[in-house]
Amino acid sequence: MKVKLVTDSTSCLTKEFLEKENISYLESVLMIDEVGHKELTEIDRNNFLPSLKHLDPYPTTSLASPQDALDIFEQAKEEGYEDILYIGISPNISNQFNSAKIAAKKMKDKANIHLYQSGLMGSSQGMMVYSAWKLQQKGKSIEEIVKYLDSIKENVYTIGISPGFDSLFKTGKIKKGVGITVIASVLQLKPIFEINLDQGVVGIGGGVGNRGALKKLIKNIEEKTDANITYDLLLSNAFAPDMQKKAKKEIQRVRDIKNIIYGEIPPVIAWAIGNNSIKVALAPTID
Repeated sequence: MKVKLVTDSTSCLTKEFLEKENISYLESVLMIDEVGHKELTEIDRNNFLPSLKHLDPYPTTSLASPQDALDIFEQAKEEGYEDILYIGISPNISNQFNSAKIAAKKMKDKANIHLYQSGLMGSSQGMMVYSAWKLQQKGKSIEEIVKYLDSIKENVYTIGISPGFDSLFKTGKIKKGVGITVIASVLQLKPIFEINLDQGVVGIGGGVGNRGALKKLIKNIEEKTDANITYDLLLSNAFAPDMQKKAKKEIQRVRDIKNIIYGEIPPVIAWAIGNNSIKVALAPTID
């Protein structure tokens, strides 16, 4: 029986790809003027992301509910799936995993649901889903897919560049202060972050301007990935195609890339790191 894949909307894989490949997703919610909107199906990304800097009050976020997860699992059952694999964000990073856990308990006598704690989030989680999808296409079982994901988890790496500190200040990711505000403005600092196993997004400083930020991004990729491994690359941006194009070119210069997947930074991720940001994720290729 073919495995049904389920993940989170924040995985940075496009809605079009997920739906084309019948990969279901739990949607995070943005609270705009105290009204909840699911980030992929109820928000127009093209209009929302450019408007972020003008929103006052700034939106807050909420999680998918257990009922949302239950609806997905029940739909998979109706479609004839006996085996369901949810590749979720680590509970150490977000409580959304618990929504899937509650729903799975209600389905325990109806389907074989495996809840896989990826330990990752965002684009790193997206690369785990992409790898699982490749194995699903080969007819692999849940056990075989999970074994492979466990084997590559330590070698999945995501790094990104934010356009500035505004969204980071508004979401409380960084405490606003006069000093950092002045320095960031004068030097045109671009915050740089990476996604670490069971830690989520971790700031690793900043680069001076786009050129300095890109140089630091490549330096970190060289230091934290293996030159002897062939990788797949997931590129995602929030209306920053030129920066993404430059990053792709430089990454291909320093690492052997087999497959390139083009994703999107979804609204909840852009909410945190800002519009005009980019993220790149590398994972060992299956091919």
